[in-house]
Amino acid sequence: MHIDRLKYFLDLTKTFNYTETAEHFFTTQSNISKQIIALEKELNTLLFSRKNRAIQLTEGGKTLIPYAERILSDYSELQNALLPFNKDHLEQQLLKIAAIPVMVNYNIPGLIMEFHHKYPHIALDIRETESINILNELNQGLCDLAYMRLFDLNTHKYEKMTIEEDYFAAILPANHPLAKKEMLQLAQLKDEVFLQLDKNTQLFNLFNTLCEKEHFEPHIGYTGTHIYTILDFVSKGIGISIMMKNAVKSFSHPGIVIVPLNVTLKSELAFVRLKNAKHSPASNYFWRFLSHTLLSK
Repeated sequence: MHIDRLKYFLDLTKTFNYTETAEHFFTTQSNISKQIIALEKELNTLLFSRKNRAIQLTEGGKTLIPYAERILSDYSELQNALLPFNKDHLEQQLLKIAAIPVMVNYNIPGLIMEFHHKYPHIALDIRETESINILNELNQGLCDLAYMRLFDLNTHKYEKMTIEEDYFAAILPANHPLAKKEMLQLAQLKDEVFLQLDKNTQLFNLFNTLCEKEHFEPHIGYTGTHIYTILDFVSKGIGISIMMKNAVKSFSHPGIVIVPLNVTLKSELAFVRLKNAKHSPASNYFWRFLSHTLLSK
């Protein structure tokens, strides 16, 4: 039995969409379809019913789910048990990760620590890097992987493992007249003083682009590199800020209110590496760890 087929099957039970599952595994829709059909033939069981271009789990498919999860879990444990005998284990390996400064806001240190416990023979070299430099470091081979915020990505050159998504929000003083709104249009804030993260982050240029689309030029009263400083200024009524919701939420700063913006643009927080490159064993271990972790969520 092919392990990958079980991975495709479990993902498809969540997406019910061949294209979306294919994107998760950086393969094609037709390949996912072929692998699912091959799994059905191997098990002599119809796993999905296909009617009117929609797919649904059959009773056989529902029965397979816990067994597939158990097999993948056992396979992961088997890989870990055999690790001391793996030829790659004979020499200590180094995994170099470049990460944006807000990684702690998304509990990435906890994820990396979990990996370190599973693969203690892999030494870690983690460096904070500003968003505008991070892909250059990856291209130059200065790191094996990058943890970064994505708004778009050249998927012909890079592959990614998305950890979570985040959305634009207005950060207002608690006593602001609009603080009790459930959602805001950016144009409602055009007369405000904006306190923003600076040009070393992707957000600065994106913020200006969003303002251009709303036909106003923002009055920027402060730019800096530290979110907490900006939140402190906002809480004291010096101005407001446009940031990513979850990045701010993790600070639990008193005196501010986070109001979502009615903006369709969202960001992904993802690990990225070069596509079709020769990766180190350490990089491949981490990539496989991420894949298994995300599937188990």
